Amino acid sequence: MKVGIVLNPVAGGGFDDSKKAIVTEVLKKLGGEFVTTSKIAKMLGIEAETVRLDETGTRLDTVNLVRELDGKVDVIAVFGGDGTVSDAASAKPRTPLLCIGIGTTNVSPALCQPDFERLREVDIRGLVVKFKGEERVAFNDIVVGSTILSTVDGRRVQVDAYRFMRGEKVVAKPRKFRARVEVGDRVVEGVFGNVFVAMTDRRFLGKGIAGGASLSAFLGFKGVVACVSEGIVVSTYTKDDLRRIEPVVTTTVSFDDENVKISAEEVISCDGNPIGVGKAEVRIVEGVVRVLKPFKEDE
Repeated sequence: MKVGIVLNPVAGGGFDDSKKAIVTEVLKKLGGEFVTTSKIAKMLGIEAETVRLDETGTRLDTVNLVRELDGKVDVIAVFGGDGTVSDAASAKPRTPLLCIGIGTTNVSPALCQPDFERLREVDIRGLVVKFKGEERVAFNDIVVGSTILSTVDGRRVQVDAYRFMRGEKVVAKPRKFRARVEVGDRVVEGVFGNVFVAMTDRRFLGKGIAGGASLSAFLGFKGVVACVSEGIVVSTYTKDDLRRIEPVVTTTVSFDDENVKISAEEVISCDGNPIGVGKAEVRIVEGVVRVLKPFKEDE
């Protein structure tokens, strides 16, 4: 078996010995022949067939490496955070991905735990966002807001999304913005702290505390939009901080196959990757990518 290797060395604040141990253990389980760049092979201390990649120091390194490996290997092992997984899927590979989280949040449903024993191929749905003619894939959510989560000096913090796009990590508090969301003939417009577009989750079933999202899941809608009165993409708030901004009000809109149209005066992010300010369209696509997940005896 040939295994392509994609590694984001800056995911989760940087590549260290603990992350290297995770990667090497996963590769040991997979076995076979490895294919990657000479830089990644050197970082991991492995023998590998190498491919040439003109590095940019941006997310395009992940996208371009996945495209280079696609069709040349049996599986592409992707090591990074949720944003790295999003970038890998955005390359739209035909080869299945094995996605291992070594980033800041590591909550993407496309991820596989590194302690797997047996694996199976699974087609999964995703959110496809179109922004200025380019399409990207997300598995957690599309978020409009001024902050994203990142790792700074070993701590998970919220940083300014716009400045992150310029290569800076600056801890910041959320700011409000004006936005308009259209789902068919339903429109939500106003000033918000965040706007989220996500696929519904069965964990919301029977949880009335989740508000409209609970009913969306119960009725079998594929996705839901949540427009939140305050910015909640934060990790440094205290209880007193939350008390100061409460009450937090959420307006939800359910959707299936409709396009969600967003127009906002703030940064739009795709699984934590800022993509720009302006207008975007989001839809849910079935089988957007094939991934490897742990095999379950009852399936």
